Amino acid sequence: MTTLQYVHFSIEIWGALFCLISAVSIYITRHFDRKGAYKLIILLLGAMMLMISDSLAWIFRGNPSQAGYFLVRISNFCAFFFGFLIMPLVADYVSHIISIRSGITGLYWKYIEWVLFIIGSVVLIINVFRPFIYTFDERNTYFRLAYGMIPGAIAFVGIVITLGVVIEYISYMNNFEKVAIIMFLVLPNIAVIIQTLRYGIAFTNLALVFSSLLLFVSYEFNYMKYNVDKEKMMAEERIRLINQQVQPHFIFNTLSVIRHLCKKAPDEAAEAINEFSGYLRNCTDFFNETECIPAERELDLVKHYIYLEQKRFGKSIEVEYDIEDEDFDIPPFAIQTSVENAIKHGLRAQNKTDGRIKVSTRFDGNQHIIVIEDNGAGFDTSILDDPGFKNHVGIKNTTERLRLMCKGTMDVSSEPGKGTKVTIKIPKEQ
Repeated sequence: MTTLQYVHFSIEIWGALFCLISAVSIYITRHFDRKGAYKLIILLLGAMMLMISDSLAWIFRGNPSQAGYFLVRISNFCAFFFGFLIMPLVADYVSHIISIRSGITGLYWKYIEWVLFIIGSVVLIINVFRPFIYTFDERNTYFRLAYGMIPGAIAFVGIVITLGVVIEYISYMNNFEKVAIIMFLVLPNIAVIIQTLRYGIAFTNLALVFSSLLLFVSYEFNYMKYNVDKEKMMAEERIRLINQQVQPHFIFNTLSVIRHLCKKAPDEAAEAINEFSGYLRNCTDFFNETECIPAERELDLVKHYIYLEQKRFGKSIEVEYDIEDEDFDIPPFAIQTSVENAIKHGLRAQNKTDGRIKVSTRFDGNQHIIVIEDNGAGFDTSILDDPGFKNHVGIKNTTERLRLMCKGTMDVSSEPGKGTKVTIKIPKEQ
């Protein structure tokens, strides 16, 4: 093995190890973008197998033993195979990035990459029985045949197609992603040209692995930015929640109710004081929470709040609880905010004398579902898309907190005059 080949071999081994470490690191942080993380993990594992296969090909190249005879052929076949496989894996990952950033679906160019992968695989299989791309001499040494440029040509076409798509949608990527993805696509093309001129070193493989690592760095950069944005948003939301939950008029109204009960019904007043202290205690505890809390604690806060509002408005507010599932975590105030909206903007907006609220939870096998329904005023949900409309900012913020903190979703359906239904869904695996 020459010095240049030894350097090549060493780079591939370290590259394979780094791909594995990168894949493990991305798996740990997969909650940031679960679907994209799995796609990138598969891509990195494919690059790792490419490096391992090519390094084994170098180790056993020229080994005349029976084991060397088979291993050098298997490893060379796998090196080409995984080289072809990386093309559709890259296309799939890039397609995912474009889709989540732009909302555009149906980017079918990735299927062209899969077709090229199948063509390349078929060519490799044919070469096993009728060599025309590469073969081995009597010393078990690899050498390229007359059509040895076919694999490079297939890779070149696949990379050019993906590069064209990236250029078309590059405005949806941040600066670091632009550099990483373009380098991923340009470097292997340059390597293909070099390899046609400098036979013997798999420059394409090295370029693909180096480019895969750039994608990993890009992913980690996005993860870091995601955490910074999340912390900023959570800090702003915490301040908003403090102002919302400990509103002076709510405290004054509650104290007025308790004062009235002290004169008319001392036992009820004592109970109301316990409920009020429980409400304030939970609010104070929740303000210090930076992670999701058990649903039981959130529902406890909701019950304190509804009790106090019922004492204030009497029989005009009826509540029904249908709690089948409490075995999940949820962002603080996620349910309470929806209940408060139901009372303030739903029932009390019309001064209903027969206001009803139903809070229910259930588990359907893969997600926890929380539903808050009321028969209040309702509203046109299209106003939620209006950035200038402030009355329902809590809905937007709660939706964002659910997404960031537990990958949850919140759907609001409403009809003016008939009421509102809020459905929160939290995946089983958070």
